Amino acid sequence: MANDGGVQPGWYADPLSRFELRYYNGSTWTADVSNGGERFVDPQGIEVGPRPTGDPAGNASASMSTNSTATDSATTNSAATAAMVLGIIAIAIAWLPFVVVLGAIAAVLAIALGAVGIRRAGPSGVGRGRAVVGLVTGASGLVVAVLGVILTVIVVDVYDAYLDPGPHETEIGSCEVAGARATARGTLTNLGDGDADFSVLVGFVRPGTDNPHRTARAVLDDVRPGEPTEFEVERQIELDEIDCIVIEVSGPLPFGLELD
Repeated sequence: MANDGGVQPGWYADPLSRFELRYYNGSTWTADVSNGGERFVDPQGIEVGPRPTGDPAGNASASMSTNSTATDSATTNSAATAAMVLGIIAIAIAWLPFVVVLGAIAAVLAIALGAVGIRRAGPSGVGRGRAVVGLVTGASGLVVAVLGVILTVIVVDVYDAYLDPGPHETEIGSCEVAGARATARGTLTNLGDGDADFSVLVGFVRPGTDNPHRTARAVLDDVRPGEPTEFEVERQIELDEIDCIVIEVSGPLPFGLELD
């Protein structure tokens, strides 16, 4: 219904030039605005502009009626929110060994969605801050991922050295029980070409079996090639007779761990 000025309520060119269209309710401009057929609320509020004359909206009113159910994406800007969340996740996990892959993916997605969020923010600026945070944290996540790759390589090298100490030969020289204390003595020969570190796990077993009743570990550092190096381990035990066997020989324990 037209007002006293003969101007019907409807969508007209935004007199404030912030959006494509703004809704005029017949007496005043409102905060209902539209860009590209998407309807949302002007976050900067309402400023009174001149009353429109005639019906300059033309097809714009019809366009708005057909898009009245459109999603209010400019108000929520979900892409900006997703970018910010993924960027924070990227920074949190990208430095972790192996998990770095997931962190790098999150960082790339944060950058991509951050760019989308900035574009969707448009003139209103809705979600622009979140989108920028997503871009910054995403880029930072990629930088942190470099550290994650380095740590992954270090961890792989350390465990490879632990699982594969190099060629060697071991021999148990003596195995005896004194009271409640068992003692095993033996030698390890480094058959490699350079100095190496070894960790020898000795088992104290019932005679004629190979099921360890107790175990003890000897750590040998900087063993020179070709030279037998002696080791000795002791363990509290509850058997009167025992045999001593070498259960396994590994490299240096990862990251200085000490196992009993």
